[in-house]
Amino acid sequence: MAVPLVCLMLLAGVSGGAAAREAGAAEELARELLAHYAAPGDCLRRRAAEFLLEGLPLQWHYDVSRLEETGAKVRVMDSEVVDADYLAENIEYAFMAWELPWARDLSFEEFCRYLLPYKMGNEAPERWRAAVWEEFAWVRERSDASTDATEVCRWIDDDVNSWYTVNLDYNYPADAGYLKAKEIRQGTCQGASLMVLYPLRALGVAATYDYVPHWGNRNGRHNWNALYDHGYLRTFNGPDRNPGEHKVEFIGVGRMYFRRPKIYRKDYLSGGAVDVTAEYVPAVDISVPIRGARKGSVHLTVFDNANWRSVCEGERSGGRAEFESMVREIAYLPVVTEDGRGRPFGPPLVVDRRGRVRTFRPGLRRHRVALTAKYPEDESNRIFPGEHYELFYWGGRWKSLGMQTATDTVLVYYRVPRGALLWLRNLDKGVQERIFIYEKGRQVWY
Repeated sequence: MAVPLVCLMLLAGVSGGAAAREAGAAEELARELLAHYAAPGDCLRRRAAEFLLEGLPLQWHYDVSRLEETGAKVRVMDSEVVDADYLAENIEYAFMAWELPWARDLSFEEFCRYLLPYKMGNEAPERWRAAVWEEFAWVRERSDASTDATEVCRWIDDDVNSWYTVNLDYNYPADAGYLKAKEIRQGTCQGASLMVLYPLRALGVAATYDYVPHWGNRNGRHNWNALYDHGYLRTFNGPDRNPGEHKVEFIGVGRMYFRRPKIYRKDYLSGGAVDVTAEYVPAVDISVPIRGARKGSVHLTVFDNANWRSVCEGERSGGRAEFESMVREIAYLPVVTEDGRGRPFGPPLVVDRRGRVRTFRPGLRRHRVALTAKYPEDESNRIFPGEHYELFYWGGRWKSLGMQTATDTVLVYYRVPRGALLWLRNLDKGVQERIFIYEKGRQVWY
């Protein structure tokens, strides 16, 4: 059995004898694993083994002993610690899960992506399959012919919620596998969404870890789980919210609707994440002219109260930057990144509901603006007399329109460029700030 192509591509970057040794080890692992499935009736298991082998060179973890003893983050490739028996055990238990009544409708591709992987994040490999299969034997005993994946998901979610605590001060510097999580019994929100995948996939529930790298109109990011049941994608926030109880966005009284610019899914085969935005919301492709940026990677960024953060890397094509599946009604700034430094290569833009691209360029004409808030999230972001403010507009960078001490609950600025993207800061307090435009006598937020 030859080493999968992706193995050879990765090993090409390793020089001399090290490359030869790693290639030899990869060939030996592949040979030993595939020897388990040489019989004619083992066709699907052999394909499953090939799937795991293809993604294996992209999997890594931190050296646990050094991480816990000294805090040093030393990467170790999974291929250095897993063997053929480990992967074969994972395959056998995954096939047992696929035979459960609520999992039988899954295609082989869905089985590979959502049941078969031996890990969920960058955690160190564990022999978790047998332990979890036995721990949740009660699920198999409790189920009957009418039990579906959504019901199983709720049972498991409730069980995990009984012992797992989300701790905002938790600082373990890596993802924890299921057995490690059972020992620690707490973790981050991200850790919860990754950890709950272990019992779900062990019991044949096609579940995923999806996330927004950054909200499109506020600070912060978000992650959640999703499961496929009878062709429907149902989100939940394990182990906190069951399917049907979870909303990805939030909207409160008088608050902004939380918008997702891009949505990604953890993916074993790619070793990272894949873009699944179009599975959730209508999206459009955006094409931006590249001016004065001959080198570097091209990105669309969103504003996070103070800085522009990348949410999508695009492709160069004929003097343009092409970005696929972007969400409408979010302000983006196109940025080129080279040697770790980014700079804009075009004005901020937004795609309206009809799919039309609008750019925000400061015009020569000026006008008066009357501002009532720096962010429409709650009353604390209103204008307060006696407090100090500074207004900026975007013209290739943030340019100040001057500082003022508020004398009323409305802050008035004169000679503000029409069509410009604006940013108002309270210099005395608070961190919640949003970009906006001013048209028809009011602030329009992004």
